[in-house]
Amino acid sequence: MSYDAREIANVFLDMAEVKGHRLTSMALLKILYFAHAWHLAKYKEPLVGQKFEAWKHGPVNRVVYDQIKRFGAGPITERLQKLDVSTGAFIEAKAAIYGDRLVFLENVFAYYSEFHPYKLSDLTHEKGTPWDIVWNAAEKNAVPGMLIPDKLILEWFEKTGGRLYRSGEQGANT
Repeated sequence: MSYDAREIANVFLDMAEVKGHRLTSMALLKILYFAHAWHLAKYKEPLVGQKFEAWKHGPVNRVVYDQIKRFGAGPITERLQKLDVSTGAFIEAKAAIYGDRLVFLENVFAYYSEFHPYKLSDLTHEKGTPWDIVWNAAEKNAVPGMLIPDKLILEWFEKTGGRLYRSGEQGANT
């Protein structure tokens, strides 16, 4: 089962608040991407239903970006919303996540939230990463929407075991 990306974004915003931190747009987008990637690798299914796109500073989930871009480089101070189709009103995007899936998200967040947003962006730009492949393919061919296929994300995380650092450190093995 995949979730709305705005629901998972709010889970991470809640986790940050509990720690007394505020996330920036770049940090939230990258943590969301890594959570999605690790979820694909561990559970063989997408964490979020909306696709990631290859943008200049790394993978971006457009539905999340559209709601947080107004915060610029500053901290995100409000929760994301989604349309309630039964009422036609916008409501806070909430997901009921429990058990091993919640522990999984907590582990991913605990690991990646420790990095500066620019470092998170650097990690997505490593040579051979899904972002790198799509970004560089666009120099030679049209890549509609610059979508990063889940299959490509899964293959990279399975092949590398999440190797995300030039220094040889390993990623979170959650």
